[in-house]
Amino acid sequence: MKKLFCYFSCLLFFLLLWSTAHAKTIILEGKLNSKVLVNQQIGFGVDKPLSRLTFKFALPSEFANKSVSQKTQGLNIKFDPQPAKVDDAVDEFGNRFKVVTWNDINRDVRINITFETNIKSELSAMESKALFPLNPTPKSELLYLKPTEIVQSNAPEIISLSKKLTAGATTEYEAVTAILNYVIDNVKYTYNPPQYDALYTLKTRSGNCQNFAHLSMALLRAAGIPARIVGGISLKQSWKIPVGNNNFLVQSMGQGGHAWVEIYFPDLGWLSYDPQQSKQFTSSRHIKQTHGLDSDDINDSWRASPYLPDYKEAVDAKFIDDAISLQLKSSERSPRSYFLSNNLVVKAPPVEKPKLPPVERPKLPPGKVIEFGNMEFPSLVDIYHVVGDKGIKILDKETAEYVTSKYVYAQAFEIDEKLNIDNISLAMRKFGGDGTVYIDLVSDDNGRPSLKGVRSAPIFLETIKKRPGYYWVDFSFPDSIILGKGRYWIVLRHSGEVIINWFYIPGNPYGDSDDTRSTLKGYKWEDIQNYDFVFKIKAIRP
Repeated sequence: MKKLFCYFSCLLFFLLLWSTAHAKTIILEGKLNSKVLVNQQIGFGVDKPLSRLTFKFALPSEFANKSVSQKTQGLNIKFDPQPAKVDDAVDEFGNRFKVVTWNDINRDVRINITFETNIKSELSAMESKALFPLNPTPKSELLYLKPTEIVQSNAPEIISLSKKLTAGATTEYEAVTAILNYVIDNVKYTYNPPQYDALYTLKTRSGNCQNFAHLSMALLRAAGIPARIVGGISLKQSWKIPVGNNNFLVQSMGQGGHAWVEIYFPDLGWLSYDPQQSKQFTSSRHIKQTHGLDSDDINDSWRASPYLPDYKEAVDAKFIDDAISLQLKSSERSPRSYFLSNNLVVKAPPVEKPKLPPVERPKLPPGKVIEFGNMEFPSLVDIYHVVGDKGIKILDKETAEYVTSKYVYAQAFEIDEKLNIDNISLAMRKFGGDGTVYIDLVSDDNGRPSLKGVRSAPIFLETIKKRPGYYWVDFSFPDSIILGKGRYWIVLRHSGEVIINWFYIPGNPYGDSDDTRSTLKGYKWEDIQNYDFVFKIKAIRP
């Protein structure tokens, strides 16, 4: 027996203050003040004897700018086995490193780094009178206009796009905003990219946090705006932003290595920007370690003989204090995805902004039997790569939600034609427990999952093989499901004591900025997530 969804022909309007048909930058005011105890656990797998291993790693920094300050205390580093030599190093940018050497080792090496950090993020109105183009750039900051092999700000493609994006801008703020809006709307977050440079990112419109940073900096430097990369640690503890009508935008990140940028304003100094999340500030979930011209200046690295051992890292963070007080002040219409900002007032006459081509949404593939969705994900996330005889840490980490906890999660998708749904697959990882997982496929109700739909057959946890990384888990339906044109939601549910994760990609690579939600009670769907889950739908065209 076929089940046909009831479909509404009229347009449905969101209960949010801003329609998802438009892009959104949320302007905030308030504070995030956090005290965090951080534990970094680093290891090298020594399968056979090493005559020498040298490891250079960054230490947390202390800094303050107009919006963010960070202090650290209680730094403690333990080594097992004890190294032959430990040196302190400071590079040309003022970054602090430890350089540690072991000789004649025949067992695994472990480094345990603990420290307490106090991060204050002040989101208050600022005023800039910096005009564009900048003239002149202070001598002290000319270094951060320099092109490098992976920040190709002198490449013709970069220069041409930078000029197009900043055409008509009369203030630095307008130029910076145009560039950052372009990057967040046009670059899709992907794992394990083969390259991290700006040109590769521009060509493929894909990459990880290092790619986002390198392309942003290349476009900024081509426009004469000093920009530098920041390396550090991101923390997974989420934080909520009220966006009206009992809705909250939930910001969350994976825990581990992360890269973002700092941009120079002559009258404000260096301001923190995360090209994936925010402008003019970073949250108390960003721990800065280093900054430089590109990621080659900031990443941990190691050399060894006669071979390079495997590298592992895990980060634990305990929030001793986490005071968050934020208010929504206003919004802007771009970029397409949610982007967070404090308010920055500029003193300049208004100008007409250049019109750029609209962002293309994914289209259904051709054929009778089709597969579509947010389908790209790594089975394992690479955390280092080898260049010549050197291992280099990659600023990336696993991103997944523990979806069998107190929250229920849902991912939306849209189709523009009638389809017969065969099955739905989610990128998941089993950790343990017992019980079942299943999905509800429901229609949209004013931007949230409705109570109208069908339920898949349950999957007993013991039938899912436990193995490293992430993999497809397939959900089938007892009866044939026909969907008409419209918006639908995949809701992950469970029974028993299942422990399972659902992989997600930062940003909104598949849909719009309101297409992932969660709820505590299963039907209010009050929380909007800043990512898209990984899912695959197999369907047949009738």
